[in-house]
Amino acid sequence: MLRIRPQRLIYGKLQLSAYIKATLTFLHHKTTLFTGNIGSCVSRKISVASTMADSKNQYNVVFVLGGPGAGKGTQCEKIQEKFGFEHLSAGELLRQERQAPNSQYGDEIETHLKNGSIVPVKITCSLLRREMDSSPKNNFLIDGFPRNKDNLDGWNLEMEGVAKVRAVLFFDCPDQVCVERCLNRGLTSGRTDDNEESLKKRIETYRNSTMPIIKHYRTLDLVAQVDGNRSTDEVFADVEKVFKNLAC
Repeated sequence: MLRIRPQRLIYGKLQLSAYIKATLTFLHHKTTLFTGNIGSCVSRKISVASTMADSKNQYNVVFVLGGPGAGKGTQCEKIQEKFGFEHLSAGELLRQERQAPNSQYGDEIETHLKNGSIVPVKITCSLLRREMDSSPKNNFLIDGFPRNKDNLDGWNLEMEGVAKVRAVLFFDCPDQVCVERCLNRGLTSGRTDDNEESLKKRIETYRNSTMPIIKHYRTLDLVAQVDGNRSTDEVFADVEKVFKNLAC
């Protein structure tokens, strides 16, 4: 039977302890270097947003705002395809919920959509949160929200610590162009809110209620404004520049 002297056993333990300590020090050093590289990369990005992934426990959100017909949905589809964001349309989620069998919110949503008024924020936030929680992704485009101060306050209350707004993509487009686009879309979309009377109310709501939200985020240096009165490809060329500066 092999016997190990106590002195050798103690010496072996000391060697093992030193090896473990050296390994941990090395790993800590590599981790620090890796984190430092991320920080330096982010610091070179434009001020429209901070790093896109400082915490896996928070959802990264880009709000996409603009008048009805400004091109939000079209551009979000292209952003989703190229940059891998999940696109959540507040309006589409509300329309789906309105049509869902036995929905507790269906009638209320229907009334607001027909009148061109804003759906209560708790309903919208609950639908957005449900979609985000069920998605495997961490980065989201939310278009058509927040539409007024109540939406903004509700978002801050409901989503604090859950999601962080990294940027606001604002499509600026003349009212008349927006109306024409929506009326043309309404010929085939079947949307009850794509009619002239509803559009006037929606544009008025946008001007009076949503523009102050854009101004608020502009003071935080989070707004990227894009001219939406151009072809889809021309608009997306500018959108690409924004998103290339959002992440390393």
